[in-house]
Parts: sequence; structure tokens; C-alpha cells
Amino acid sequence: MFMAQVKRICYVDGSGNTYTLTLEGKKAKVKYEPMTPETSSSGFYSGGEPFEKEMTDDELFNQIARIAMHAIRSSDRISKRVMGSGLLIIEDANSKREAILASNSRIKEKLEELLRKIDPEKP
Repeated sequence: MFMAQVKRICYVDGSGNTYTLTLEGKKAKVKYEPMTPETSSSGFYSGGEPFEKEMTDDELFNQIARIAMHAIRSSDRISKRVMGSGLLIIEDANSKREAILASNSRIKEKLEELLRKIDPEKP
């Protein structure tokens, strides 16, 4: 069972790759939009291949939602987006909350570790 209060989690990592997780009814979906060499500041960096799929692991979605909610309230937040920092946006039925996570944040590291577990090669 998914955490019902979270409807959408959007996370932009320190390299500009974007993960968007949405909960629609009883289905969770993830969309990954990587940075491309054409849009990166170096002109070379690539975040890999984009993908969009249904998440089949309820517990992974819940772990991501829990750590994201913790990150919104943490002291690891900073006031301005700088290179390496992460932008987190969480929406529920009634609100939208945002946080910029410092590049050296342990919560940011844990969130990114969980997001990497979403394997685009699995059906």
C-alpha cells in the first residue's frame, strides 16, 4: 500500500537529472528525464536514457516518500540552488512544499541512493 498523503515527488539532482514520481489511485509511476550533453553546462555530461514506467515496488515508493518528507523538514536545506545541490518538491492533495538540499547532505545522498534503485530495464 502506498503512502496516500503524497501525490507527487519531483527531485532534480545535483547534475540536473529529474525524477518525477506520481501516485494515481493505486498506481505509482516514475518518469526520469536525464540531463543531455546538449543541455549540460559542460556540453558532455549525459544522465543516461530517459524512461517512464509504473513502479511495482510499493515499499521503494514509500521509502522514497518517507525520506523526501524528512528532507523537507531537515536542517540540510539551503536557501539558494548551487551546483551539486538537489531540488525537492512534494505535493499532496492540499499543499506543495519545496526544499533545496545541500550538496553534502546525508539526506540528499540517501534520497539519491533510493532513486537509483528504480531500474529502467525492468518491466
